[in-house]
Amino acid sequence: MLPRRTFHPDGHLSIGIPLNHSHGIVCGEMVFIGGQADIDANAQVTCPNDITEQTRIAMTGMITVLHGLDCEASDLVKLTAFYVIDDTISERLILELIAAQLGELEGPGPAVTLVPIETNCFNGLSIEIEGIAMRGQNGERLSRSSAWIPDGCWLPSGLSQAIRCGQMIFTSGQTSENHQGHVLHPGSLTEQSKIVLNKLDRLLNGLGADLADAVKTNVFNVEPGEMESWKDAALIRASFFPEPGPAATGLSLTRLPNPKLMVKNDVIAMRGIDGQRLPRVGVWPTDHWDWPVHLPYRHGLRVGDLVFLGGQVSLTAASEIIDPANMQAQTHTAMQNIQKVLAELGLDFAHLVKINAFYVGTKGQEDLLKNATVRSEYYRSPGPASTGIPFSYLAYEDMVIEIDCVAMV
Repeated sequence: MLPRRTFHPDGHLSIGIPLNHSHGIVCGEMVFIGGQADIDANAQVTCPNDITEQTRIAMTGMITVLHGLDCEASDLVKLTAFYVIDDTISERLILELIAAQLGELEGPGPAVTLVPIETNCFNGLSIEIEGIAMRGQNGERLSRSSAWIPDGCWLPSGLSQAIRCGQMIFTSGQTSENHQGHVLHPGSLTEQSKIVLNKLDRLLNGLGADLADAVKTNVFNVEPGEMESWKDAALIRASFFPEPGPAATGLSLTRLPNPKLMVKNDVIAMRGIDGQRLPRVGVWPTDHWDWPVHLPYRHGLRVGDLVFLGGQVSLTAASEIIDPANMQAQTHTAMQNIQKVLAELGLDFAHLVKINAFYVGTKGQEDLLKNATVRSEYYRSPGPASTGIPFSYLAYEDMVIEIDCVAMV
């Protein structure tokens, strides 16, 4: 197993109980930072509902963890910010706040995806930000390049629509909105999905890759959490990926800031520095859960030393919910599914470097603790970097948690 180093600053944020996870972990050239937020060591939000100050605190926490792993803000390649949607706050403002906290960077800045949610894991918490960085194994800064398309997402200086570092390519979340704010095919999840995948492919093209190189896709749909509402759009998106496709996570949103928007999507891709496609191994354990329609995605995908797992849930192979609405039971099932996928690749929980838990929650930290305590039972010490985010509902009725992760060999 590749050596790894973790960092957990003294006095850093805590959710109120001891958990076996890390705020940051470095393995090879990859650095993963768990969700950073305005939560102190006593599990208190210090600036309730103040997104400006909370963004500053979250980014300060991000940079603190980076420094503890001998990295800098200039090493960031991807940021994902989950923010409580508020009609008085624009995504443009949030992006400008993030860029301001990054300051002047050496080379192109990270890709970024903003994900609107209705509430957060702590009452009064407005934003949580996680990150990925890359640094040479001998401590050297790695060169990077960026790509832009005219109709891609608006970003302030210091952030990139897509960025490449070595074999890794990260895109910002794309929608059917153009640079001037005009939404194409308003209200149509299927037509907007085509536009978004086309944008992502063009961004990858600008960095010498395409969607066939995608290793992870993250989809955020505006729909009510019912299979019939997202099935057709899922099939359209699937048509853009040859088999074996990437690992996939799909999450349901109540809305995006522009009410005409229906989907936001980003991808991670990998392409050899010599321009050649990289070998990949996709796995699907026997009798594992499945979608109600055929999709090209894999539950686990290994490319080089990296392993990406799509969102694991409490479903049967016939797409039936196991333990409806039971958070602890579904968390155990999702973690056991992760274990099965890892085992197919000869790995176990000791290889995890990043884990994301997306769960149905409306009761502040109470809902987070219900699943975080279960997840922590499975980690080896020190555990992976971790992010936990509540959603109003997930893609199936009575499904209450979806967990994805990254492992390294």
